[in-house]
Amino acid sequence: MGDIRDQDPVIPEGPSSAPFVQTPETAPSERRSKPDPTQPFEQTPAEAQEILRKPIKDLGLKIEGSPVEDYVLQLYRELAKAGLQHFRPACYLTDEWGCPSEEPVIGIPFYLADRRIGAFERAANDMEEEPEIMMYMRHEAGHAYNYAYEFYKTAEWRETFGPFRRPYRDEYRFTPFSKQYVRHIAGWYAQKHPDEDFAETFAVWMTPGSNWRKKYASWGAIKKLEYVDRISRNSADKHPVRPLGEIDFDVGAMEATVEEFYRENIVDEEEAISHLALDTDLADIFSLPARGPDGMKPAAELIAIRRRELIDKVYYWTGVKRPLLKHLIESIERSVAEQGLLFDPKRVDAELIELTVYVTSLAMTHLTQGKLIRT
Repeated sequence: MGDIRDQDPVIPEGPSSAPFVQTPETAPSERRSKPDPTQPFEQTPAEAQEILRKPIKDLGLKIEGSPVEDYVLQLYRELAKAGLQHFRPACYLTDEWGCPSEEPVIGIPFYLADRRIGAFERAANDMEEEPEIMMYMRHEAGHAYNYAYEFYKTAEWRETFGPFRRPYRDEYRFTPFSKQYVRHIAGWYAQKHPDEDFAETFAVWMTPGSNWRKKYASWGAIKKLEYVDRISRNSADKHPVRPLGEIDFDVGAMEATVEEFYRENIVDEEEAISHLALDTDLADIFSLPARGPDGMKPAAELIAIRRRELIDKVYYWTGVKRPLLKHLIESIERSVAEQGLLFDPKRVDAELIELTVYVTSLAMTHLTQGKLIRT
């Protein structure tokens, strides 16, 4: 399974809709200079720079004693509290979040095990914070649980979630706000595949304080949650059919250097936004220097403060891949800085709302038409 954060869902809107395809339009003759793709590396601390050209396999990364160990132990505590006495999936470090198909093991991104590498991830992709990390841990635990007890082989599982052997595609269609699926990971991820539907349902079921019985009482998804609750009660004191699984790609086999890994995985999103009229649009939202009243402040400072929150919320509600949103927001921040646009502290809420609506509109158009566009 590919990295959850970098995948785009596709909204079914009839014949005119198209799956996400990065098809750049002709760029305008006058274009803002795009950022150097190596810039994230230059902004990292000196201690991170020291490992930049070292092969990842030689960094001695392991779960024990690293920040990842706390997340694994927290997952185990939550599984125990949920009543699953004998299910403790093995975890290993690899290149991205994932659980090899039908293997009850959990792959965790290697950058979470070393704060120096985390600096590169944070600069390039906005590294996950603890709540999001635990969401992914519970999601992958759902896959591992399914495989460890082989629920997916039963007729009831297929009747509840669909055919396990359905082709798995990174591009998938979804129905926004459908009550037939739980809401957990951004992008309506439960709708991607029956296996993902089960994993998301399990994650909601086991999340402390989720109050799923009340929250989903009137939803069609309640039947799936009740199914997970029932099979978990029945298997609470049973050992897994497959307690161990095989890993696919361990950190010890990663021969690329840290720099090579990130150069290969940083996607240049400049073409996706090159045709947008950001300067004109943003001048409608914020004030030009000569037009604002006294007490105005730089809009770039406001966006810098709210950048992570804005990316998080638009990502959660639209599912547009995070790197694209990050690049879009950073481009907006550069545009308002270059124009010297200002915001009125007395109207900050209204201007933030308008900016959020603007970014969300671009994101949703991206999903329906396969590109960012404003006409």
